Amino acid sequence: MERFTSENIEYLFHAHYREWCLVSFSYLEDMDEAEDVVQDVVEKVLTQLNNSNEILNLKSYIFIAVKNNSIKRLKKSKRTSAILDNDIFEASHEENLMDFERSTYILDMVDTLPDQSKRVFELCVIEGLKYETAAETLNISINTVKYHLKKSYKTLRSVLQNQFLLLLITITKIFF
Repeated sequence: MERFTSENIEYLFHAHYREWCLVSFSYLEDMDEAEDVVQDVVEKVLTQLNNSNEILNLKSYIFIAVKNNSIKRLKKSKRTSAILDNDIFEASHEENLMDFERSTYILDMVDTLPDQSKRVFELCVIEGLKYETAAETLNISINTVKYHLKKSYKTLRSVLQNQFLLLLITITKIFF
């Protein structure tokens, strides 16, 4: 097995730079980004020089890393552009106020849940923790977390459904 040094890696970088850039460009369709990907990969290999000694074929390793990082960057840019596309239309002040009022109302309903169910709901739904993490935090089993979430959703669904039905009836009477 060949021992890799910074000189070996630098030689590979200069010998195959354009090739790797073209591979990245074939995914990203932007040469500046493609060059960034290649430089990032080579820089990472250089910083992990001791670990890269276990690589049998460094040229192939860098080639595959360039390809994978290009795909990751492409996926990330597509997600970002999708988010930006969705944010083109800004909500009016009235819509923002109504959303705030609904959110406040829903949070008030969450406060009416039993303490343990409320805490589980807050950890898993509002804070986005995984069931395992919430179970460890509350010192309960994962099945207990699932039970309290199910119970919370059932309660909120029935309470909120009826309240929004009453809200709709009230608005209908006012305008018609």
